[in-house]
Amino acid sequence: MGAGRYLQEKGVITLLGSEVLLLGSKAFVLGGPCSYPLVRDAVESSFSAASAAFEAVTHEAPATRDDARRLADQALACGCDVIVGIGGGRMMDVAKTVSCSAGLPLIEVPTSIATCAAYTPLSVMYDAQGKADGVWRFTREVDAVIVDMDIMANQPPRLIAAGVLDAMAKMPEISNGGTGLTCDNSRVDRFAAYQYACINYDLLHRYGTQACQDAANGQVTEALERITFANMALTGIVSALTRGFHQTALAHRFYDGMRTFFGQDSKPWLHGELVAIGLIMQCTFNGAPDQAQELREFMRSMDMPCSLADIGFSGDDPRTAQVRDYVAHTEFVDDSPECQERFAQSFAKIIS
Repeated sequence: MGAGRYLQEKGVITLLGSEVLLLGSKAFVLGGPCSYPLVRDAVESSFSAASAAFEAVTHEAPATRDDARRLADQALACGCDVIVGIGGGRMMDVAKTVSCSAGLPLIEVPTSIATCAAYTPLSVMYDAQGKADGVWRFTREVDAVIVDMDIMANQPPRLIAAGVLDAMAKMPEISNGGTGLTCDNSRVDRFAAYQYACINYDLLHRYGTQACQDAANGQVTEALERITFANMALTGIVSALTRGFHQTALAHRFYDGMRTFFGQDSKPWLHGELVAIGLIMQCTFNGAPDQAQELREFMRSMDMPCSLADIGFSGDDPRTAQVRDYVAHTEFVDDSPECQERFAQSFAKIIS
């Protein structure tokens, strides 16, 4: 469900070459311009030790359909029979599209703890101008995910915190408009996804703050191990169970609105930081004010912003009203006056 093999431990990147040989004989390694140089020596040593051949290519752009075909053709022309993606969420998505286009198996080596993209059987797509272009859902899982804890322990605490809140959003967003799902009022796969999301939420809330502190000291600890597994595998399983549908709601719609209307002014803030602010609104809309307050306190413990004011934006800014309307007029908020008023009150909670 999402990945055929999942390896997570210290120094596990040394097994990359041997993992490639389980699937083929020559790897087409796609790496990000910032992330790949950090692991290049370890990657090359791994291939050398396994006597495995590879061709390395650096790629910077987000996932597009044209690049997927171009890179797939390049991999096949080089005689490669395995795709390896190394980098953050963007590179994980690119590698999945290339694997699908080439019809070749895929190994993902994430270098960011803040995303489940290595595990999830879908890619967020963009056009040549960098605008969102839907989602590419794959019919087969990733063959292997290799998560090296030595790499995870070198993450900035801010990135970990953002990833934690992005993953925690699954539970409140799946239950959008209410406080939970039951087996009787939902499809069994959706209910299973919700149950996994509940487990994930509790794990992330329990260990998130400690994991940030441990990473700040460069330590691989139980807390960091658990947060990594929750962010990567458990969150990926939730996405796989829902097939990428109905797993996001107001919090991620708020993120989209911020990127759409605040544009470059929102760039200093990470994906998970904006989703986290929207998550406070989501919990309030769900009729769970105590959960919203608990979440706000948890975010404060990791020095995260909790409102538009915290990231430098005012409720009087006309763009704020645009974001509010962008979120309000969507499938996640009913058009009835009562529901629209409940949403307006929920949005007001994140202005200051």
